[in-house]
This record gives sequence, structure tokens and C-alpha cells, in this order.
Amino acid sequence: MSGQAGNGLTLVLLHGLGANRHVWDVVAELWDGDVYAPDFRGHGEAPWRGHYSFGTMAADVAEALQRDHGRGPYAVVGHSMGGAVGLALASGWFGPPPTHVATIGVKLRWSDEELFRIDGLAARPPRMFDDRDGAVEWFMKLSGLFGVFAPDDPGLAATIDSGVIADQASGAVGADALWRTTQDPATVGVGPPDMTGLLPAAKCPVVMALGEHDPLAAPDHHDDLAATAATNPFAAGVTTPHVFYGLGHNAMVEDPRAVAAWLATLLAFTGTS
Repeated sequence: MSGQAGNGLTLVLLHGLGANRHVWDVVAELWDGDVYAPDFRGHGEAPWRGHYSFGTMAADVAEALQRDHGRGPYAVVGHSMGGAVGLALASGWFGPPPTHVATIGVKLRWSDEELFRIDGLAARPPRMFDDRDGAVEWFMKLSGLFGVFAPDDPGLAATIDSGVIADQASGAVGADALWRTTQDPATVGVGPPDMTGLLPAAKCPVVMALGEHDPLAAPDHHDDLAATAATNPFAAGVTTPHVFYGLGHNAMVEDPRAVAAWLATLLAFTGTS
């Protein structure tokens, strides 16, 4: 992808709930410039914390960016929950806002049943499995990869390795070890993003996208954002999301080249026209 290298822009890639930074590995390889892809607290190799919210995750990202990448320009691409964290960064509440925020697969409509279940799911202890295969299957369900990829898909090796772990607290070792996902169940407590608060607060252009077959999001769901988007010119385009045809919820894993190509068309990311 031409135009990115040497312009001083850091591309920040944020994963979704239940996943980890490695879902962005191929997109990062395709980006000809500086990339920062973290594990959110309670995911992957990041430590579990006592509190989870879009704000605390945005603060973590902002702190790491300032520490490791200085105060230079950065753009954010966030998947699902990561998209909401990106919108929190767009507010400028946690430091300088990005130049742009792009989201993929943000869930906008939540049923009463889903909202009711959040607290209960967040309070549950981690599920334990007698073998790694059981933990891998559970991880793939939590991250939305189940049924889309095979557990032994070589392209998922790093993602799965970062998504499951032998549980040391059980005291069992070797063949007797119990396995679990690295995600803290309490992270489910972040709940739905407050789009009526996030979009009006954005201090940079926001664009949104989704997969054609995403079970959690659909183009017509974005009609719900019309009144909110009308309050902020930066958010004017969110009612007409880009659609990745033939793809599902994890578009950046299913077809990373399509996602990379889409980013390349967002010319403001490259600083060129």
C-alpha cells in the first residue's frame, strides 16, 4: 500500500471483545508504516484488571501511545468493541485525538435479553476445560471465529496461542492441566457503546464498516445513528457504512487484503490526496 511510509502516522489497530491483537497481524503486515496493535486489558497477554470500560481501555491505549510512539499523529481502526474504544479516543478526553477513526462491525442494536444477561455473564468465573482443544473451541466462539475458520488453520495460530492458556491456579500440570481462555469474563461488562455520547464528542472524522454477513450488525442498523450523527459533521458519514461483501463479523481476519485496501482508499490516513 503506497503513501503511508515516512509520513509519521501511527496506525492503531484495536481488537474486539474476546479476541486479541493477533487478529490484525496480516493487516499490520500489509500496512507500509508504523503500527501499534495492543491487547486490551483482560485479553491476550494483557493483565486482568478490576474494572473494564471503554474509557479505561482508551486510557490504556493513549498512555501506551504517548510512551512508545510520542505525541505524533495516529489513526485508529477498531473492530467491534475496539471500534467503541476508538470512538472514545476520538473525543480527545484521553489525550490528543486521532486524525481519523474507522470502525468495523460495531454492534448497534441490543435486545432487552442481551442487556439483562450482561451482569450475569460478567460475574461468572472462567470456564475450565480438561484439554486445550476445549478451550480453543470456547475462545473461537467468544471471538466470533467459530464456524468461520478451523481451529488448526495456520493463519490463526498466533491468535489462538494468545487466546488460551493452561490455568496455573488449578495446581495441575502436564496432561492433568486445566485450560481456559485468556479473556477475563468480567470484560463482558463493558456492555453496549453509548453512541449518543460518543459520536457528538468526536473531534476527528469517523467512518464505519461491516461485513455483509455479520450477524451482529447490518447497514440499516446505522439508520439509528442519523439524529446523533447530525449533531457533529465529523460523524456525518456513519449512517452509510462501507460493506465488505461476502464477509462476516471478523472481516480483517476473513479477508485482510480487502480491509487493507479499504484503508488505503481513506486518503486522509496517508496524508495524501
